[in-house]
Amino acid sequence: MKTLLLLHGWGAAGTIWQRQVEAFSGSEAKVLTPTFPAWDAAWLAGFLQELPLAETVAVGWSLGGMLLLEALSHASSKPRGLVLVATPVSFCQRPDHPWGQPRAAVRALRKTVALDPRRGLTDFAGRCLAAGEENFRETILREFQPGQSGADLAAGLDYLLKADLRPQLAQVPPGATIIQGDRDAIVPLGQAEVLGQFLPKAQVVKIPGAGHAPFLTREEEFNKILQGVVEGKRRERGSPPSPLPPPLSEAGKGGASTIPAS
Repeated sequence: MKTLLLLHGWGAAGTIWQRQVEAFSGSEAKVLTPTFPAWDAAWLAGFLQELPLAETVAVGWSLGGMLLLEALSHASSKPRGLVLVATPVSFCQRPDHPWGQPRAAVRALRKTVALDPRRGLTDFAGRCLAAGEENFRETILREFQPGQSGADLAAGLDYLLKADLRPQLAQVPPGATIIQGDRDAIVPLGQAEVLGQFLPKAQVVKIPGAGHAPFLTREEEFNKILQGVVEGKRRERGSPPSPLPPPLSEAGKGGASTIPAS
């Protein structure tokens, strides 16, 4: 039996994949949606060792995708399929990586969640939605109230402040499918193109009009893409990554902070 592993991102829990659990419950795949006990790639590496990885399609969203990439870079075997959803190579901007979030904005969010976790999660959850996805606001707010402590949330942001996965990506198995909403304000489209440049034989699939949580707001289209990976098919709409996008300051969009700065 195949295994479908779905890994959530910062501020959420495994329950955020409920739509995918329902969609794939009648398939031949066993669906797993663990909740991270800590934002730790070593924990995930141990979890992967207990799986039949050669028959597993591993899906990581945002921070969950980053931890998955880090864990796979050290794994002795590779998954049957790899899907990365809104996953950055570096969440924060760097001198040679202008496609990330400003560090000051991430530090400000860290300060907020340490003092008032609910407020920080509410602000972040709202920014996961693109224009036109407002009808999902109540749904996503419920998903971003998982009862995590301010310390746990701050630890996740510490990872995002520090992590730069580019040196490790050469060790990641080839053939990843990168799913990206083209209106994502948390992890902009440029991040997907950059990630694709570092992963051999990567395929970027853009979902028009989608924000940071396309598996929720574009459920049907997302599930079709995922079904293709589970069945071992390449999606026709997918494409090799484009040449590296211009820096945000040159592109004239997406450069402003999209995480609450206070």
